[in-house]
Amino acid sequence: MFKILRLLKKQHRGYTMKHTGIVLLLSFSIFSCSVPATATNNDFTLGKVQSQLKEGMSSASVVELLGSPNIVTNANDGYEVWTYDKVSSEAKDGSAMGAGVVPGGRFLGIFGGSRSSKSNKNLTLTIRFTPAGLVDSFKYQSIKY
Repeated sequence: MFKILRLLKKQHRGYTMKHTGIVLLLSFSIFSCSVPATATNNDFTLGKVQSQLKEGMSSASVVELLGSPNIVTNANDGYEVWTYDKVSSEAKDGSAMGAGVVPGGRFLGIFGGSRSSKSNKNLTLTIRFTPAGLVDSFKYQSIKY
């Protein structure tokens, strides 16, 4: 009886491992065929705007370069205006430690301190497209505070 139970457990484990292997193999094959995304929403930097964004580019090229805009508005003259807005934060921490001794050789003690700072950056980009879907003009503003 115990031999049969052990045999069933071994077969059951093999059956589970076989199915697990098939599932993993299928998962790897499915995910390896996926196409990587181009730009995600708000995937733009000041460097990209200054070096790669040009007048006359198509709207599809702009989406590929910068991602989807935050706001799209239509002007009365048939032009379309896209607005990108990106806010980022940066935090810095620092610390200092030391010991103090007076000229007479007396020990004053050990001191330490820490300093932290936080800065924010805001990058706003406005692109105006012609009715044909080409970049007519663009403006950007970068603020660090």
